[in-house]
Amino acid sequence: MNVPLLVRRPALLVPWLLGASSVGTLLLYFYGVAELGRTARLLLPAAAALAAFIVWARRTQRTELHDPVIGGLWAGAIATLAYDIVRVPIAWSGMPVFKAVSYFGTVIVGGTRPTLASETLGWTYHLSNGVGFGLMYAVMASTPRWWTAVVWGLALEAAMLITPYAEVFGYVVSRQFVAISLSAHVAYGTALWVALRYWVAGTAFGAAHVRRLLPIGVASALVPLGIVAVAADFHTRHAAALPASPPAYLGPHLYVTWDVLEPDRLAALWVLRRFVDPEARFHFVRPFTVTVHGRPFDTPEAEIRRSGTRSATELLVEEHGPHQDNRIARLAGVTHLYEITPWMLPADLDGAALGRALTAAGEGCEPPAVQPCAERALAWLEAWYARADPPDDRSILDTAAQYTPGSRRQLRRR
Repeated sequence: MNVPLLVRRPALLVPWLLGASSVGTLLLYFYGVAELGRTARLLLPAAAALAAFIVWARRTQRTELHDPVIGGLWAGAIATLAYDIVRVPIAWSGMPVFKAVSYFGTVIVGGTRPTLASETLGWTYHLSNGVGFGLMYAVMASTPRWWTAVVWGLALEAAMLITPYAEVFGYVVSRQFVAISLSAHVAYGTALWVALRYWVAGTAFGAAHVRRLLPIGVASALVPLGIVAVAADFHTRHAAALPASPPAYLGPHLYVTWDVLEPDRLAALWVLRRFVDPEARFHFVRPFTVTVHGRPFDTPEAEIRRSGTRSATELLVEEHGPHQDNRIARLAGVTHLYEITPWMLPADLDGAALGRALTAAGEGCEPPAVQPCAERALAWLEAWYARADPPDDRSILDTAAQYTPGSRRQLRRR
């Protein structure tokens, strides 16, 4: 009876879990539990723990433990390269089939567009997933067989389809998408079997056998070179045309709004975070973009949005408070002036000054700099609200100058 190796050697559960940690961080991101940029850092101590397990198994001469681990890591890397190579012609045809890998990097660094740093991290993370899957298979299979390896590859495909993978990374789940994914995972499983069959040399894991080290060394060197070549080719062909990255956070506190930072929108975002949801995170998209992630805010489909008679800030204050705070009421009134009755601005000099300063605090917020600009403007509002004395025109401009690239003189001209 071919009992799974993991059952016969329960200690292999440790490397199995360490191998699963890579894709585990991705699942935590998909379901809004944690940011990928934070959990991905845990992969370094996981790799160190795996190395310690291998050293311990070697020193204690537990060949049946370290042999499948090392073989699984090596075979997983080769299978990942095969998985990528079979999709290269699809990328050449014009389909950005590797965009999820680029998004791995942008999500990890919290950027909106691929850069050299984000691409390096994204493709490294992609390789860690493939290597982890190879390790998981190797410590489960007593004897690598082609059909179990292919089934393992297809199982990974099925698991991917039931997660938010396609939705998060902007793939359309069509027959073409499924066919491409299935063929790539079959290639992964086949390459995994071929590599492991060479590794065990026709015997079983842990058995005494002689391997030719030159092919193993050559194959090990080809993996990073091949993946770098695939990554560079894809970046050259498709990076510039990729849509903006998914947000770095996908949890219940994510709010999506347009990247036009008008005074009312900035004020509403600040009131939301300050008084309604202190954990609020904001993701900015181009106007009229369909909201895919998070909860829409101050957009046509949002519950809180500007209407013909009320600004978004007024509506938010009316529904969630604080109702007795004169300064918040003043801020809401200023947004009403700017959004609903702009012809009344000359009659309210203090309100106009506050609006000018808030506009300036969010000045220059064009993609890809919208997020830091917005946070700067929200920090300005926090400083304005924290002042003990009611701010006048001069103090408003002094405070705004601390949060804007321009000078106070430039603000006064507005």
